[in-house]
Amino acid sequence: MVDSAASRPDRHRWTIKGVVLEELVIEDAPCLERLLPLDPNHTPATIRVISAPKLKILGVLSEGIPELQFGTMIFQKMIAVGLTTRMDTVRVLVLDSVGPNLDTVVNFLKCFPFLERLYVIFQSRTGMDNSRKYDPLDPIECLELHLKEVVLKNYDGRKSSPSIDFTKFFILNAKVLEEMEITLPYHRMHNWFAKQRRLLQVKDRASRDAQIELACGSKEDFTDNGHTHDLSIADPFSDMPSEECHDCRFDRRFHHA
Repeated sequence: MVDSAASRPDRHRWTIKGVVLEELVIEDAPCLERLLPLDPNHTPATIRVISAPKLKILGVLSEGIPELQFGTMIFQKMIAVGLTTRMDTVRVLVLDSVGPNLDTVVNFLKCFPFLERLYVIFQSRTGMDNSRKYDPLDPIECLELHLKEVVLKNYDGRKSSPSIDFTKFFILNAKVLEEMEITLPYHRMHNWFAKQRRLLQVKDRASRDAQIELACGSKEDFTDNGHTHDLSIADPFSDMPSEECHDCRFDRRFHHA
């Protein structure tokens, strides 16, 4: 049984019978399909996956894990320091991104070229430059052929927020996208959403059939997810219920009273 416990003042680690687990090494796991370090505050300092040829679902990955290694591919606090390995089996990826940082997320996309579903939890921070241009001479395989669904949590659409350029990158470049779900952590009126869709250039989307949905709600993450233990669910993150915006719920009750 693996439990979490405080191992130092500013951080929690996994423990086994009170012994702090600083490193998780998966050396040879031919049947492993899911690796779910859900809470960034309760993980080993280092996670190394040497061989997991059937790994399909991965996340939540964040800066809370100082070092991640997949084969010879290494990330230090989400920053790629080596991109020599592709993991063609991964279909679902969940990232907790400060900023959010588009360059960091794109490096993960290059490592998982057959990715079909991407979930990103925004940890808002100003000053991040996400005005990255997509280079057709250096294509990202999953954006060209495979990425069908993108879910963005805690989206902040203010002009100073890097989340606008981050989101627009996927709208304008994910060529087979079928659905994008964007959830705010606060309440906004209807006219705000119309303006936001213009800022995101939804009409210019790369996938003409893509459904782009914006909704207000509450601040969310994926750490409290009972579905992760249900192996009968193909994607344990797909049916995560979103907590409804308190103001929207109040308005609906008021108008139906």
